Amino acid sequence: MLILSIKNQYEFLLSVRRDVMKVGTMKRIFLCLVLALAARSACAFEDARQNAAVDLMRRCEAVLWEEKLRRVPDFDVRLDPDRTGLVGEEFTALATTPGSWHDKRAAAQPEMAGALAGYLIRAGVREGDWIGINATSSYPGFTMAALCAARTLKLNTVFVLSYGASMYGGTLPQFTVPVMLDALRERGVMDVKIDALTPGGMDDRMRRNVLDEDVLPLVRRLMSERRETCMIPADLRMSMAFRQMLFAAKPITAFISCGGSWLSLGRSMEEGAVLPHGLIMPPWPVKPKTWDRGLIMDFLEKGVPCIHLLFTKGVCRDWDLPHGTGPEPNF
Repeated sequence: MLILSIKNQYEFLLSVRRDVMKVGTMKRIFLCLVLALAARSACAFEDARQNAAVDLMRRCEAVLWEEKLRRVPDFDVRLDPDRTGLVGEEFTALATTPGSWHDKRAAAQPEMAGALAGYLIRAGVREGDWIGINATSSYPGFTMAALCAARTLKLNTVFVLSYGASMYGGTLPQFTVPVMLDALRERGVMDVKIDALTPGGMDDRMRRNVLDEDVLPLVRRLMSERRETCMIPADLRMSMAFRQMLFAAKPITAFISCGGSWLSLGRSMEEGAVLPHGLIMPPWPVKPKTWDRGLIMDFLEKGVPCIHLLFTKGVCRDWDLPHGTGPEPNF
């Protein structure tokens, strides 16, 4: 048995106390690191304006989720596990093309608004500038992110929207993107003006959906309930001229394309598909001027930066945001 003298006992207790203090210090350091990392994840962007856009989109989604369940009580909540209110169903009358559930979830994360604000800041926009937004209803998340970013950066918008959507987008007739924006305005979260509504889908006339149904009568009914300017074009060329006229009325300093609209990417989707994702800064090689080369090409030729939002994985990579993998849901 080891018997310590009083002196040795005192020295032993001092050494134990020092070790305990070291352990306590290490615990405090560890706790500070954890808190710092938590703060970093909650405030993922270096620019405060980006984080403000994230906060706004998060508030929007809280309202949209509540409103969606009220308007669509039989909605399968497993389709939108993050409760964004921005993910729709697979097969509906407004679903015009195939779409990825993982893409729609990724586009709907609140941090996407921070990413869009970041793209716009890099594009060089300033408070009070005008930006153009041409959106299908395929990616309500991208559209909401763009609107939240514009509001946070105090930008003016010329916003043209079409009803057609790919699977899991704004596919619910009871809860379309215009209805979503109505809910946000009524709740005092964000007031957005839609400058024009068109059908979307093939030739911007909603000729057929994924179920091979003629849904133009449904779109006509939805439009009849709106106060915004609504147009059903005779053909794609008329639809393009209509958009060009709207955007030409304001000094557009940046253009955002949400979804895979022919009107943004050009009628030759093969060429549109090779456009880089995210921010495209001029000068950029553009196609010869034709009526159907797409709004992105039109704006790039004018020296206007464009933000191309279709390749969701690429956008997520740009900003280190999560993107799901695995099979599509089979609920």
